[in-house]
Amino acid sequence: MDKMFEESIISGIAMKNRIIRSATHEAMGDEAGSPTDELYRLYENLADGGVGCIITGLAGIHEEGKAFPRMLMMDKDDLVMGYRPLVDMVHGMNVPIIAQLAHGGGKISPASPNKVVVAPSKKKYPPWNVMARELEEKEILKIIDSFVLAIARSKEAGFDGVQLHGAHGFLLSEFLSPHCNNRTDKWGGTIENRFRIIAEIMKKARQEVGDYPIWIKISSHDGDKNGITISDTIEIAKMFQHNGGDVIEVSCGGTNFFDFMRVTKIPTEAILAYDPVYGGKKGIEKKLYSMVLPKVIHKEEPIHLYNVDSATKIKEEVSLPVIVVGGFRHRAEIERVLMDGSADYVSLSRPLIIEPGIVNQFRQGKKEKSACIDCGFCAVAISSAPLRCYHGKVMPLNQS
Repeated sequence: MDKMFEESIISGIAMKNRIIRSATHEAMGDEAGSPTDELYRLYENLADGGVGCIITGLAGIHEEGKAFPRMLMMDKDDLVMGYRPLVDMVHGMNVPIIAQLAHGGGKISPASPNKVVVAPSKKKYPPWNVMARELEEKEILKIIDSFVLAIARSKEAGFDGVQLHGAHGFLLSEFLSPHCNNRTDKWGGTIENRFRIIAEIMKKARQEVGDYPIWIKISSHDGDKNGITISDTIEIAKMFQHNGGDVIEVSCGGTNFFDFMRVTKIPTEAILAYDPVYGGKKGIEKKLYSMVLPKVIHKEEPIHLYNVDSATKIKEEVSLPVIVVGGFRHRAEIERVLMDGSADYVSLSRPLIIEPGIVNQFRQGKKEKSACIDCGFCAVAISSAPLRCYHGKVMPLNQS
């Protein structure tokens, strides 16, 4: 049997295969951040389509961390009951589900209802260049407690575990990155200090939830000037293990949106149609932006399998299970990475947006390659409407 379809146990959780749905913001929460019928249908399709595990889109741990409209939230006790039926449905289809917990930090969309922007240091945070206020220590301690409460709520709701979002330029990765974190107190400077917020979350969470599985998603590098490097991330992975972490998912990217979400070309047409800042431009202004945006937005290379080397290096230094995400499009690529031991699991995002059933199609030999064309339109439009595939074409937004 192919390696990708063998059964396994990850942090005590039974998996029917080694393909995981990577956390993807769905914009399918209601005003309070509770799951809607749209999200039920999406997760039902994913579970029915054969994934071994679902990681939810980012769920906010504090109202100031709500990065996008219709983002899931886990910041209040009364949300727990709203998640239980969703978790039960997924479990009923023999699929475990992990809640990804996050604080947007300086990466707050202008379309978000949240107008309070806080971060490790006072500065403008791309991609929307929102000016964030530096967190006071008492606020950092409150955020730590908010993460712990959200972990406890996730456990009460029945999720099989949680994943801390420590990647992609959101708050935890901003603390980890010397590019974003310019603090001179105990929350900045050395890598141990920059990791301190995660260490404190882990310490308090273990007191609250015992050995409940806690995963983390980290950027192996962030591409920012004086930012996170792979050597930093290896140390971060070691510290996460030392502090009682269970599973590491390896991604990349920081303040540049099109680092962790690689594209064949900058999706200027989508930006001018959907982005909360640049969308809706007309006439000469639109023409000007159409010429300028591709020049000022950096496009990273390669666009496929871009985190495998980093995952391999991290896996060599820790004994925790390692998941790798980033540009997997071919069945054979997934199998090769699992067979050669570069990672223990592979996670997918965009292939499951266009084809929620692709894992079953891989297993049945009906498909060898994803239909995803790496246009990035889905990533741009998500600030304005629920998740869907656009396949490189501007379409009317479904804002239901």
